Amino acid sequence: MRLAHALISLSVLALLATGWLVKWSPSVAVSASDWHELAGIGLTLGLLLRIWLLFTGTGPAHWSALLPRRDDWHKLGMTLRCYATLGRSPLPKWYAHNPLWAPVYLFMLFILVVQTLTGLFMESWPLLAGFYLPSVHDFWSPVILVFSGVHILTVLLHDAKGGAADVSAVINGHRIFMVEDVDVPGTGSVHTVSLDQIGKPGK
Repeated sequence: MRLAHALISLSVLALLATGWLVKWSPSVAVSASDWHELAGIGLTLGLLLRIWLLFTGTGPAHWSALLPRRDDWHKLGMTLRCYATLGRSPLPKWYAHNPLWAPVYLFMLFILVVQTLTGLFMESWPLLAGFYLPSVHDFWSPVILVFSGVHILTVLLHDAKGGAADVSAVINGHRIFMVEDVDVPGTGSVHTVSLDQIGKPGK
C-alpha cells in the first residue's frame, strides 16, 4: 500500500510539472516530454499495484474499504466541520482511510487510469470511440492538480490537529492511536503497595 501510494503520488507530481512545461514552455518541451513519459511509467506501475491490491488485498487495501458504511456518515459531517473551522472542531476517530476521502480516492484512481490510457493512446489514436483523447487528457489534469493540492493541505491539517500521526502511517506504517481511559465498574478495590515493601519477603 505504501509503495503504491509513493509511486502514484510522486509520479503525479512529476506528471503535473512536466505536463505544464510541455504545454507552456516550448524551450524545454522536448526534454520535459521525455521526463513526462518516464513519470507515466512510474504512475502505471503504481496503479497496477494498487488495482491488484483492490481485488486481492485485505482490510484497508480492498476496494470495499473505500465505500462509505452506515456509521461513516456522522464522521463525514464531523470531518467537514473540522475543515470548515480550520481544525478548531474535533476530528472523528477512524482506522486506515478517512471516511470523507475514501470514496474520493476510489474516484481518483479511476481518473488516473483514464489519464494513463489517454496519454498512452492519444498520439496513435487521437480520436477513439467518439472522444478526442487530448481533450479528455487536458480536461482531467486540472482536477488532479486541485485534488493533489487539497489532499496535501488536509493531510498537514490532520497531522497538526488530529494527533494520530497520519503522515507517519503513510511513510513508515506506524500510527498513534489515541486511547481514552474508561472506568470499568465492578473490577474490585485498588490495592496499593508502598515502595518500601517492594522486594521484602512476605510473612
